[in-house]
Amino acid sequence: MPEYTYKTTDLEILVATMHRTSLDFLNAMFAESGMEGFKVLIVNQTDENSILESSNPNIRVINSFEKGLSKSRNLAIQNAIGPLCFNTDDDVVFMKGFAAVIVKAYNTHPNPIITFKTLTTEGKDYWEYPKKGMDHNRFVTQKTLSIEISFKLSEVLNKKLFFDERFGLGAQFEDAENFVFLTDAKKLGLTPYFYPEYITIHPPLSSSDDVESDRLLYAKAAIKTYDYGIFSYIWVFKFVFFIYRKKYISLSEIPHKIKVGFKSIADYNKTKPNEKYN
Repeated sequence: MPEYTYKTTDLEILVATMHRTSLDFLNAMFAESGMEGFKVLIVNQTDENSILESSNPNIRVINSFEKGLSKSRNLAIQNAIGPLCFNTDDDVVFMKGFAAVIVKAYNTHPNPIITFKTLTTEGKDYWEYPKKGMDHNRFVTQKTLSIEISFKLSEVLNKKLFFDERFGLGAQFEDAENFVFLTDAKKLGLTPYFYPEYITIHPPLSSSDDVESDRLLYAKAAIKTYDYGIFSYIWVFKFVFFIYRKKYISLSEIPHKIKVGFKSIADYNKTKPNEKYN
């Protein structure tokens, strides 16, 4: 077992939010855990009419006039100061003792990225988590939420690991930025570890649940192109006929859905990853 190294004061919480002018939203986030002593970095994506300020030295604020969740995450990574960082959104509630769980995970496992469990507001697992801790396999990486990801800041910066700004809410492909981030981490030798403890509570519905929408198909086809290359064309056919069989779409909608998927593949192949971080 590794020697004890980290303390709860080493943890910095990176919060993505939008159009905030008051820090009051933090009260709900820390209602169960309390927030005294925690370092918090808020990236507030906003405009010039909605500026957020903080007089608390433990709560830093960056007002950004860019859009996109991955851009928010990357701005937080670039400006973080905590040896350990945890991604979160403004609709998360931290469970009592969550910071001790994160610290314990890093003091017992050498992995530079560790992910955790989320409990829904209905008291259920957010997804079907493994029963035991483990290095990420493909299934775990695909299912992990971006609000379940923590990391050692120095190792992420040393490897220049950032969220791909083509993916995520507000980006061209509005889904799966976490899957790409974790997969890129594996490619860089930063093996993520799943730690089977709850640390957050979150509403059960996700922006990824509208399975029949053009938005999600467009995003998923890009993800499959990132993952499978040319074989993503086959995936489009399989997925469209799957949602047809499940009666999410009608027979007449099939040609349109295939066209959306093929356009996504073509658009993805015209884009490049974040060159500014390389």
